[in-house]
Amino acid sequence: MAERHVVVTGGARGIGNAILRSLVNTGASGYSIDVIDPDDPIASVRYLTADLGSQAEVEQAFTEIPQVDVLVNNAGIQRAGLVGMQDPANWRRVIDVNLIGAYECIRCSSSKMPRGASIISIASVAAFVGLPGRSAYAAAKAGLLSMSRALAVEFAPRDITVNAVCPGFIHTAFVDGAIKDGSLNIGSMMERVPLNRMGHVDEIAGAVKFLASEEARYITGQSITVDGGWTIQGINQAPDWLTTQVD
Repeated sequence: MAERHVVVTGGARGIGNAILRSLVNTGASGYSIDVIDPDDPIASVRYLTADLGSQAEVEQAFTEIPQVDVLVNNAGIQRAGLVGMQDPANWRRVIDVNLIGAYECIRCSSSKMPRGASIISIASVAAFVGLPGRSAYAAAKAGLLSMSRALAVEFAPRDITVNAVCPGFIHTAFVDGAIKDGSLNIGSMMERVPLNRMGHVDEIAGAVKFLASEEARYITGQSITVDGGWTIQGINQAPDWLTTQVD
């Protein structure tokens, strides 16, 4: 990926930071667009500040980027709340950042993309699994998947691929905080994951790196689910006889 320009939104920490590290390690020039400063800055990455909910700020950030060979729409927020109790402004804010923000980044990147570029959006298993209190987040992530399929056809004549990655339960600082404050029951969650562990940010980065590689040039309009088998299982818990067999 030498001499290629990689843009990752939400690249200051967590999954976005891991994606940036993975891609710039191949020799690419990196750009992060985020509202926060990086926890562990990467020397070869330029950090730009922009709120993805602001069209003007996104447009300004992209004036600093000469070319976009790989765009990763990773930035996202959550505002949990039952639909009858949630402030509609919070609901719209999630859509503005997670979905419309991704659209704005693609729009601003379009004229800067050469043939052979890649667009990869980080969606979520929330796009196809019902999670109470997460209706805005689910709607935004499902929107990313549908938008990716439409744009895959739209960008195909330019040999630009458009795909998505759907993470499941991934170990991040945000998740650690939820475990510590008691809002997330890790034991209950792991019972639903056949591989019986959380995913690592590097495993999401690996999927993105593949989709941005030459080996994936014939893949477009697709999504890769990285969730340890959580969403594919037909039963909530393995029967005793299966566990005994495996042991």
